[in-house]
Amino acid sequence: MERDIRLGRIAGIEVGLNWSLLVIFWLIVWSLASGVFPELYPGQDTTSYWVAAVVAAVVFFGSLLAHELGHALLAVRKGVKVDGITLWLFGGVARLRGETMDPGAELRITAIGPGISLAAAALFLLIALGLAAIDAPELVVGVPAWLAIINTSLAVFNLLPAFPLDGGRVLRAWLWRRRNDRLSATRTAAAVGRAFGYGMIALGLLEFALVASIGGLWFVFLGWFLLGAARAEESQTLLRAALRDVRAGHIMSPDPVSVPASLSVRSFIEDHAMVQRFTSYPVEDEGGRVVGLVTLARVKAVPPDDRDRTTVGEIACPLEDVATASPEDPAALLLERMSGCEDGRALVFDEGRVVGIVSPRDVQRALELAGLRGGSAAAGA
Repeated sequence: MERDIRLGRIAGIEVGLNWSLLVIFWLIVWSLASGVFPELYPGQDTTSYWVAAVVAAVVFFGSLLAHELGHALLAVRKGVKVDGITLWLFGGVARLRGETMDPGAELRITAIGPGISLAAAALFLLIALGLAAIDAPELVVGVPAWLAIINTSLAVFNLLPAFPLDGGRVLRAWLWRRRNDRLSATRTAAAVGRAFGYGMIALGLLEFALVASIGGLWFVFLGWFLLGAARAEESQTLLRAALRDVRAGHIMSPDPVSVPASLSVRSFIEDHAMVQRFTSYPVEDEGGRVVGLVTLARVKAVPPDDRDRTTVGEIACPLEDVATASPEDPAALLLERMSGCEDGRALVFDEGRVVGIVSPRDVQRALELAGLRGGSAAAGA
């Protein structure tokens, strides 16, 4: 899930949100202010309902962030790198780079999220009971009461054995420990996740057809999400298994040709693109330092009339957005970093010098060779 807005860092972990979160935030505030709170606590003015709704939504997303931070912080303690946390339409995602080394660690990293949600629910329940005991206004009591209910619902939903939800990951960890085979456990957990996805879609369509409920469409969206996420997680695991012994240096295209950032796009086309077989080029500044990566697709996007006055440096993907690796880095981990720039390529550095480029074609070739060796997970090994 892509991060559109960066919020900062918590305990060294970058936190951001996807634009879709703003949609669900508005829907929660609107439903609370115009429906739930007025129905449960009548007699208040409109402003009070909206203020209470905004407070409840903000605190809820704070508890959702705490849920994901639990996953991320424990993952760091277990030696798994964390790229960050993104809050979005369906909740939050802690982006872990790599995998846990044993089922016990995966179980603990997974279980802490729902545990935090249940702990938050208990805390909000105690706050609501305390406010009620001192005869606080009903609406004031209602905010932590709603937060207790929604956090409990979040924990229960996440504990469904529908991979890749937390419950599905718990199922995978249990199967992994029992079978001593992570790949087999992932396949089974993903199949269960897909079954839940199809079930949710069917229930949602049935509910919408019978009562025309918006909630039915929500179930359809959740089911669609589970289907896609389960397939993606399974594919990623198969890919890692296929490339488990492969390093970035094994699959890269060596000795790439670099071009100066000051070079015009037209000169680049005439002097490089038309006479060399490469489709991507490292871009260097005047001091010879690599500052980005340019591809033929980026060059093609420049209108012909602008090619004389547009430089390669202006259209290149900045280095900070390009995946980088050393020749000894595992190829499977490098693939996870190749989605940062839309070009889908990575630069391989050795002692500060660019020694290779990894493209999707290089990855595909590595997978085909893994299959020929008979060691590819995709081939059923």
